[in-house]
Amino acid sequence: MSPHLSAAAATRTDRHPGRLTKIVGTAALAALTLAAPASAAAPTAAPAADEPGYDVIFDGTQDSFDHWEYAGDGGFDLLDDGTIRSRAGAGGGFGTLWYPEQQYGDFSLLLEFRDDAPDDLRGNSGVQVRFPDLSGPVDGCPTTFNGSETNNLSWIAVNCGHEIQVNDSPEEGNNDPRKTGSIYGFADLDLEQAMPTEKGVWNELEVRVVGQHYTVIRNGVVINEYENLPGVPFPGRPEDPDSSSRGLVGHVGVQAHGSAPDVVSFRNIRVRELPPVTSEASVRCLGGTAYVAVRAQNLGDAPVDLTLATPSGERSFTAVQPQRNAYQSFSTRASSVEAGSVSLTVASDNGGEPVVVDTPYPATACG
Repeated sequence: MSPHLSAAAATRTDRHPGRLTKIVGTAALAALTLAAPASAAAPTAAPAADEPGYDVIFDGTQDSFDHWEYAGDGGFDLLDDGTIRSRAGAGGGFGTLWYPEQQYGDFSLLLEFRDDAPDDLRGNSGVQVRFPDLSGPVDGCPTTFNGSETNNLSWIAVNCGHEIQVNDSPEEGNNDPRKTGSIYGFADLDLEQAMPTEKGVWNELEVRVVGQHYTVIRNGVVINEYENLPGVPFPGRPEDPDSSSRGLVGHVGVQAHGSAPDVVSFRNIRVRELPPVTSEASVRCLGGTAYVAVRAQNLGDAPVDLTLATPSGERSFTAVQPQRNAYQSFSTRASSVEAGSVSLTVASDNGGEPVVVDTPYPATACG
């Protein structure tokens, strides 16, 4: 979770009566074909520009950091370069740095992370989404691990939200087998599927949630898709709440894990609310020709007008009914296609600006 912060370097802020106190460091944070190498070196991500429609909830400043709170053991330090870095608690354990000022329903959470574990070790962390307020006990969301009490409010985020894993450790020894992009415990990835990078490299991670559909995009590639169906037990932890405890609205946060090597930094955290429409993109080969196949589903309770657009063409759909799909397969008229993205444009139901959401697809050769 976060590196050790001495008492002399800490300030305590009590912004909300009844909420947990946060320790703030002032030291110098698809149905898609998965075709990826076991280790892909991503370029160092530059500080993000303001993407249209995104609200920046952590911009690297002290004022921005002061709007977050912490639950559990360990913590996060704000560094002079505008990042936040996790540190473990003195006795182990983990915690969650969370954004208390808004809960999100359908959204895209976009951030950058970097593995800063010491020596040749690899860090472990996570991105927590759609969990309840962590300032006190929550009915139906125990602070337990497989039924055993932990007395750590951060377990509420685990038992009644989803964790998107951050962990590029080797697949050996006692390393956690759930790698980056896993919907922890419910849709786990191995190291090859996680598309790992070297330590010290900034990675962009997008977590997109619409209805109960979760999409994880790492450095512009969809690496995981998951539909949260009710009644699925947590694997290996039958005494904790099952998948039904994961609701349709909640807070977002980042995790500090429980041992000294688990040092992970984050920056440029922003959120965009999305319309209740999912999009999936894949590339299919038919007769030696590459086709970009796109499917959008209306998960809302009212008809929507939408447009699916690719470099090979576009198609508009009028009044797509609730729980119905819009589908189009676009011929590229070529035997291969470079990696690209599909744009889903959803018209506003109140005359406002339409919302445009891009979904990437991989490079594919058909011959």
